[in-house]
Amino acid sequence: MFTQDGFGVRMEWGLPGVEALAPHCTVLIIVDVLSFTTSIDLAVGQGARVVVKAPTAETTGLKRPSELKSVQAGTELTFTSPNGGRLCERAGQQTRVMAGCLRNAAAVADKAIDLADRGPIGVIPAGEQWGVNFHERQKSGSMRVAMEDYLGAGAIVSALLAEGYSPASPEAAFAATSYRTAEPYLAELLGGCGSGLELGARGLSEDIALAGQVNVSKATPTLVNGVFQ
Repeated sequence: MFTQDGFGVRMEWGLPGVEALAPHCTVLIIVDVLSFTTSIDLAVGQGARVVVKAPTAETTGLKRPSELKSVQAGTELTFTSPNGGRLCERAGQQTRVMAGCLRNAAAVADKAIDLADRGPIGVIPAGEQWGVNFHERQKSGSMRVAMEDYLGAGAIVSALLAEGYSPASPEAAFAATSYRTAEPYLAELLGGCGSGLELGARGLSEDIALAGQVNVSKATPTLVNGVFQ
């Protein structure tokens, strides 16, 4: 298993990426732009706490970003997700975990540098799970690489590099380059990608718009004993 040894900033995909990088990184940043880590950012940014659980047939809830615009400070929420939630829970068993997205890319990068204390920082775009149905106890499926998570990861890597945290692995560096190239077209890309089209068809265009805002949040959601705060 390639762990990208020797690089200060590393990137791998999904649960296999968590398993590869978590034992070797001081901080792991999970990125699930549409919409798990965007929801985490909105909740924590307003003073709420978020308990993270991997979903089961009994617990499959996730608040959409548009439902969290006026959450009250001090509220404790429980989020589950077959993508970001599952990865955060697993990563939290092995290393320090943060939730990153486009909204908080620069703030999360700054906080991760402080927490890492010169150790390696890993960035994990979550991707999507094909065909998961927890009500039928199907807990995993093949991973679909999700463009929105790649762009979110690239934004975070770009911010890390801008702060002088390096070297970046080729995988991480290319994600940053891809993000900078795509940045002028983020709204079109997020709305037109597979996940964006799915949300749009469900009347959730506001969620896409909230997720596409870049560096509007100073929240730095950090997982402590299973709770983002």
